Amino acid sequence: MSSEPAAVCGKDSGEQSALHKQSRTMYPRVFAVDLHDVDGDRFQDSRQAGFSWYVLTTTLLVSLSVISIGWSFGVVNISKSIICQISPLGPGNTHSGEFPNRIPFSNSAWTIAVGILAVGGFLGALVSGAISDSIGRRNALVVNNGLCLAGSVLMGTATTAVHFTLGRFVIGIACGVASGVANTYVGEIAPLKWHGFYGSFFQLSIVIGLLFGQLAAMHATGGTGWRIVVAFPGVFSLIQIALLPLRVESPRYLLKAHHINEARHALLTLRRGYDVAAEWQESLLSLDVVEINASNVRYHSDQWSATAAAASAVPANDQADANALDKNDSKLTMKTKGHKAVDDNVAASSLTFAENMPVERATHVSGVWQTLCGRTRDDLRHLMACCIVLMVLQQLSGISAILFSDSGVVRDILDPFSPLSAPWTCVVVCGTSLPAIFLCLACVDRLGRRALLLGSLGGMSVCCVLISAGLFYGPNSMVMAAVFLCYFAFNMGAGIVPWFIISEVIPSYSLSAATTLCCSLYWVMSIAIGLMVPLIENIVPQWLFVIFGCFTLAGFLLVMLFVPETMNCPITEVVKKHSGNIHVVVKPYRRLNASGSIGGTSR
Repeated sequence: MSSEPAAVCGKDSGEQSALHKQSRTMYPRVFAVDLHDVDGDRFQDSRQAGFSWYVLTTTLLVSLSVISIGWSFGVVNISKSIICQISPLGPGNTHSGEFPNRIPFSNSAWTIAVGILAVGGFLGALVSGAISDSIGRRNALVVNNGLCLAGSVLMGTATTAVHFTLGRFVIGIACGVASGVANTYVGEIAPLKWHGFYGSFFQLSIVIGLLFGQLAAMHATGGTGWRIVVAFPGVFSLIQIALLPLRVESPRYLLKAHHINEARHALLTLRRGYDVAAEWQESLLSLDVVEINASNVRYHSDQWSATAAAASAVPANDQADANALDKNDSKLTMKTKGHKAVDDNVAASSLTFAENMPVERATHVSGVWQTLCGRTRDDLRHLMACCIVLMVLQQLSGISAILFSDSGVVRDILDPFSPLSAPWTCVVVCGTSLPAIFLCLACVDRLGRRALLLGSLGGMSVCCVLISAGLFYGPNSMVMAAVFLCYFAFNMGAGIVPWFIISEVIPSYSLSAATTLCCSLYWVMSIAIGLMVPLIENIVPQWLFVIFGCFTLAGFLLVMLFVPETMNCPITEVVKKHSGNIHVVVKPYRRLNASGSIGGTSR
């Protein structure tokens, strides 16, 4: 690792050196280093942290909650004839032991059972912010997995339509909570340079859940095999209940909850081998008001100073023994090059830390209404509007009409030829979207959010035009090709970026409120589209994708005019540039370049 600071775009070497010296005096020096590394000047800013196996494995573990969302949608998309017997007196009303092979359903009861998942998702999203703020992001996911397990058991052991519907409702609540908490947790632990990469795992997990849920449902052809399929998310829940407590909590949440030592330990664990001073400072600045008294601040600061001072008093050949003084972080010890530097740097850390801790002020939790009205420390109306529009566009793009074979263009074209052709096409559509997501994973932190969103929405607009033309004039092959391309384009940006951009533009003090609102709107729009699409198909089926094309075109224009670039840009900088009322983003500029200095695109 190079000892020189990362070059700043457009600066000569002298200006780079001055800027580096200024940044060293601005932030306290806090290191997460191995025991044999003693030269603090060798370590890069943790905001430029590279790939981390710890963060990746944590993200993959959290993604199991999101796979349950896709799985729960996918299994009922295909398995209607396997699970339910529409005529209660029909031959499907046979039993295998205590459980019937199929459950008596009326058409309306089955529709309610399918749609109630989104209703539960809306309720879960409404409470996701409050739960994650009260018990923490990680613990909220653990508790939520208990709820998902309960819903899985209810569906797997269902004997009546009401029993099955109740299980769908319970697991829907778990899906709603997961949609809010999982994004927040991953967004707060991911390093700045890799934020888009880790954030993209949300949509990847949904597509994987949809794909394998539909495949499993198609192969559950007889007996009670469908019970194992619908209850399978419980397996994901058991894995997370066992392993998630072994991962660290979000450092930003711990700071917000005033657990200072735990926050420091969590950040050092996540950024091992990097200087976390600047990231720590930004975490403090992203809080509204931290309720902590001066004695507690000085206690923690003095504790850090005492550890460093004791280390400096030990001769150089006994330095390894001094490392053991920090009992909580025996492998993540703060060390610097010289004894005097230890005292100076830790003293600076104590002062900076104390100066950023407001005293004798009550904690102010920014709610949804305060955030929408701009009554927070920073006026977040523009950024909130961007997040809301992007989240709602996911449903208004018409992707649900493509995916689900019970109601959609795929069924209308293929069902007359083969009853199984439409479900298989939905499976293939999900499968062919995986390359788009992997391509997005590779490009999201290189091309930026705006480029992917514009390309995605523009491509979907063109595909909607082709689908509409095919529905009016034919041939059907053009419609099917446009369907595949439309979902491919969706997963190149419009289906991915909205989930993680919330944590890139909203500070910690309003993040839970913003996530609650955006995820709730997502589930509300899912319900609305599920009700409106069949109605439009019955009245003017050929015009359905004309409507969706208008929405995607409007989204393209809104992104081009109003959505800022957030790639590699700290939250504090995004808020500084884009606080206030809704405004047009006009001037491109660079905040952090690929080598680690400041670049991105914004107003």
